[in-house]
Amino acid sequence: MKPKRHYNKQPNIITKSTDDMTLIEKRIMYLVINQLDTGFNIKPDLFKNMEFQIAFNQLHETNYNRIKSAVAKLQFRALTLIDDDDKKEFLRIIPFPSVSIKGGVIRLKMMADVVPYFLEIRKGFTKYELAAALALTSVYAQKLYELLSRWKDKKEWFVSLVELQALLNATNYTYKDFRVRCLETGLNELNDKTDLTATYEVEKTGKSVSDIRFFINTKATEAKETVEYELNQIREMHPAEVAMYANNIIHNYTFSETQRKSLLSDPALFEKFVELDSKLANGVLTAKNPTAYIASILFVRK
Repeated sequence: MKPKRHYNKQPNIITKSTDDMTLIEKRIMYLVINQLDTGFNIKPDLFKNMEFQIAFNQLHETNYNRIKSAVAKLQFRALTLIDDDDKKEFLRIIPFPSVSIKGGVIRLKMMADVVPYFLEIRKGFTKYELAAALALTSVYAQKLYELLSRWKDKKEWFVSLVELQALLNATNYTYKDFRVRCLETGLNELNDKTDLTATYEVEKTGKSVSDIRFFINTKATEAKETVEYELNQIREMHPAEVAMYANNIIHNYTFSETQRKSLLSDPALFEKFVELDSKLANGVLTAKNPTAYIASILFVRK
């Protein structure tokens, strides 16, 4: 079984829900969401029960007993849906009341009255990479990835400590333990394994932490900003510094002597070369043979 698409489009009401699902249970839910076709102005009365199949090999888990245990518990797991406006609990739903395992395949049923909550995106949705979500090994990293993906276009997310602890199902922790076990652990893995990078600052009321402000960036955006920064640095160099820099980076490629001379004698060509080199170094571009790739762009015969 292959994913339907490389990303999930998850209604914000699900992103902002709270739950006590385990790592494997969340992966199952991610794979179910991937099979759904979301839309606007969903009419609940038109829906019927939906059935899904998830293969064991999609779960990044090789221990059958752990999978079996997760599936057995999943039919009792509830999501608490939170209203974005008044932040109050207004509904608890059980997404998968019927689950079974047969021949290395998990079969799940979602009831008709629950389906619309997973399909309606009129009030907004969260888009995130499925492979990244499945690769995470901490429930805190999983939930943070969902939440920060929702706010990545805004680049910031301001949330009270109380609300964040509820969203991460970590209300019993002191702030010190919450910071170490949930925030730091989750963000370190998120920064390492997903398309996002995030940091945070705390705000206090008196001596106690009351709120947290997250700063969110995508690695693609961050890489492009790095490229532009490097180009600006080179533009501010003296000619002698540019020549030294040029010789250093050209040695990383196997250009012909004629091509090398062209790069060193043509400022516009050299700047384009530096831009391509920086994009390759920062992951904005990829190429199996960097020399051939750059040469095909810079030295095309007219």
